[in-house]
Amino acid sequence: MPQTVLTQAQIDALKTSLIARWNAGLKLTPDHWNKIARLIRSSGKSNTYEWLSQFPAFREWVGARQHKALKETAYTVVNRKFETTVDVQRTDMEDDNIGQYGALAESAGQSASDLKNDLVFQALAAGFASTCYDGQYFFDTDHPVYPNEDGSGEAASVSNVLELAVDEDPGPMWALLCTKRAASPLYLQERMAAQFDAITTPDNSNVFNLDVYSFGGRWRGEAAYGFWQCAIGSKAALNAENFNAAYARMMKFAADGGRKLGIVPDLLITGPDNMAAAEALLKAQQNAAGASNTNYNKVELLITPWM
Repeated sequence: MPQTVLTQAQIDALKTSLIARWNAGLKLTPDHWNKIARLIRSSGKSNTYEWLSQFPAFREWVGARQHKALKETAYTVVNRKFETTVDVQRTDMEDDNIGQYGALAESAGQSASDLKNDLVFQALAAGFASTCYDGQYFFDTDHPVYPNEDGSGEAASVSNVLELAVDEDPGPMWALLCTKRAASPLYLQERMAAQFDAITTPDNSNVFNLDVYSFGGRWRGEAAYGFWQCAIGSKAALNAENFNAAYARMMKFAADGGRKLGIVPDLLITGPDNMAAAEALLKAQQNAAGASNTNYNKVELLITPWM
C-alpha cells in the first residue's frame, strides 16, 4: 500500500542530510578574504572603531605617559543580515525525489564563504569612495598626519593612492598591501557565524500555505576598513615603475610626530584583467629586455576573481 503521510523521521533525516551537505559546502570556496583582512567579533548591532586613530608605538618615557586623544570622528560599522533559502517541495519528499536538494544545500553552504570574500573585496574596490576612520576615503590623497605625537598641530596631507599619469585613463584596480603586522588594512566584522536553519514541522504556515519545507542559511556582519597606512590603491598601469613607486611610498609612511611605522608591503592584489601584467612583474625572472627582474617574488601575488 503506498505511503500517504510523511513521517517526522523522514523529515528529520532530510534535515540531517542537508545540514551535512551545507557544512561540506562551507569548505569548498578558498578563503581569499583572510589574506587581506582579519576577523573581528561583534557583540551588538554595530562596532565603533575609535581605537583606529591610535596607531600604537613605543616612545621614550619622559615625564607623564602620553595619552593620545581619540579623534572626534567615530567610525561606526553596522552589521548587515544575509540569507539564502532552499525550499524543498513537499511533493518531492512524498515521491522520494530529493537528490537534487543536497546539491542545492551544498551550494548554499559554499555561498556563505563566497559572501565573506565578496564583502571584503567589494570594500577594497570601493575604497576610493568610502570613508575610513579618519573621515577620508580609505584610498585618498589627503589623509591627515599631525606634526605632534599627541595628534595636535596643523595636519599634513598624505596620499595612499598612486595617481594616474597625465592623460592616462583609469585601468583595472590593483592594491599593494602590508598584511604581516598586527594592524590590518581591512577587517571582517562578524556578529553571527553562518548557520543553517530549517522549518520542518507540518503545521508551519510555509508548509500549510506553500506546500514546502524551508531550509536556509543566515549570516550577520560586514566588512570594515582598518589602517589606510597598510594599503596603497591605484588604477594606473601595473608596471615596474608604478609598483616600485607604491612600494617605496608605503615604506615611508609615518605616524603623528613623524615616527616611522616600519611598514613593508608584502602582497600585491589584483583581478583577472591585470593577471598578465602582475605575473610579468613578479613571476618572471627576467624582464622583457632580458635583464634580471629585480621585482621577482618581491611580494606575494594574489589574483582573485573577487576583484
